[in-house]
Amino acid sequence: MGEGIGAVPLPVGSAVVARSALWRVIEITGGEGLTFLFTLVMARLLGPADFGLVAIGTVTVTLAMLAVRFGLAEAIIQHPRPTERHLHTALWANLAIGLLAALLVALAAPVVAGLADKPDLAPILWALAPVCLVHAVTYVCAGLLRRRLDYRGLALRALLATTLSYFVGIALALGGSGAWALVAVQLVNAAVSVTTVLVASGHRPRARFGRAELRELSVVAVPVMGQALPNAAASAASLVLGVFLPAASVGHFYVGERLVQSLSMLTGGSIGDLSLPVLARLQDEREPQIRAARRTLKLAVLICLPAFLGTALVAEPLIAVLLGEGWREAVPVLRMLALSGLAVALASVAGQVLIAAGHPKSALATNALALGPAAAATAALAPVGLLPALSARVLVQFVCLRAVAGLLAGRLGLALRTLASDLVPCFAATGAMALVLLLLGRFATAGLPPAARLAVEVGGGALAFVGALRLFDGAFLASVLALARSGLGRHPPAG
Repeated sequence: MGEGIGAVPLPVGSAVVARSALWRVIEITGGEGLTFLFTLVMARLLGPADFGLVAIGTVTVTLAMLAVRFGLAEAIIQHPRPTERHLHTALWANLAIGLLAALLVALAAPVVAGLADKPDLAPILWALAPVCLVHAVTYVCAGLLRRRLDYRGLALRALLATTLSYFVGIALALGGSGAWALVAVQLVNAAVSVTTVLVASGHRPRARFGRAELRELSVVAVPVMGQALPNAAASAASLVLGVFLPAASVGHFYVGERLVQSLSMLTGGSIGDLSLPVLARLQDEREPQIRAARRTLKLAVLICLPAFLGTALVAEPLIAVLLGEGWREAVPVLRMLALSGLAVALASVAGQVLIAAGHPKSALATNALALGPAAAATAALAPVGLLPALSARVLVQFVCLRAVAGLLAGRLGLALRTLASDLVPCFAATGAMALVLLLLGRFATAGLPPAARLAVEVGGGALAFVGALRLFDGAFLASVLALARSGLGRHPPAG
């Protein structure tokens, strides 16, 4: 058959796009929100060492699955005219790659466990190895759903897989299964995910394979793999931490990073996703595009800077409220990860602006600058300890962020000084917030219970930030509030 893989025309109507956007929001916020909440529950039932062991196993599997996730599955989405034969070819080839990845994980298990001096890690890696094979099917079918703009199926996958897997995990954790409760979460998640996307996509694998189709898909898949390499470098650095550090320290790192990832999705990720379509429509209008890009960057700093810096400053009561006193050693880790998350979030928004402005290669460079050198610095100092490694990571990321800003200014045809001047009110308001938080923590909230301390510090910091911003740039604050009321992109304020 030579029909398009949709056998159904690709949906392009505005109603379909709007419905897809709604399901996409449900997929991201629902899946991420449930994962965040369930992680907090599991953290109270299990210890940092349990999380650390499974985190090392997860990173190992993630690295092995790099080609499974970002290769042929993405090529199905980006291929201009894929047929049913392309889809079957992608599925069987991805299954072969997944089998190879699973075997690699199984063979590497005793080696990684020996290097990390963690004997309990090998059985965990053997248990997780089949996930590579299962996800080989999941990612291809998910690619088909994304091509059809059928985000309903993807949202159902995220919600069902997350809910069912964590219910099983919580039950096992209550029964004293320790780290194996987290292993069960991943295995159940993989099984429910593949079942859901197979049903939602309507795809039924058949014994069809084409060498010509594989070559066509590979032409698309290889560049996609290249774009994923900076993320692979970051995962590799996490694996190095697992080799040199105790499991408990890796657990602190894993949970802290999970918190920061959720914050990133709500701040920089949301701004980038919502701003990209608006900026892309202005590609042929140079001056309006530059003005829109400057506003997007200012909005990103306005939201990300106080959110991440504020998280770092209230880390102590935040950890106590969310995770409990048993996770107190994660406080300095969360502080460093919040600063790191700030650099990554700002670089990510800069990348989205560059993509919208027609500079995708420059966007790839920003991603590489945000993740690659920092990963190398983290891995280099991992033998010294977690906090020195994270300190090096943050330092390198902010140095590279300066290079990202220069790249952005050059591509937009703006002086770096102009971009910096736009952000002065945001910096001043964040400085006022930080000062209030430091004073409250030192003189007013030290003796309060964690929940009360967190409420007072967050409330006081927010009031200080809004008040200072109103003083320094009241017009921009008013426009942001109007933007929030009207919806980003529908009725953007003038200027």
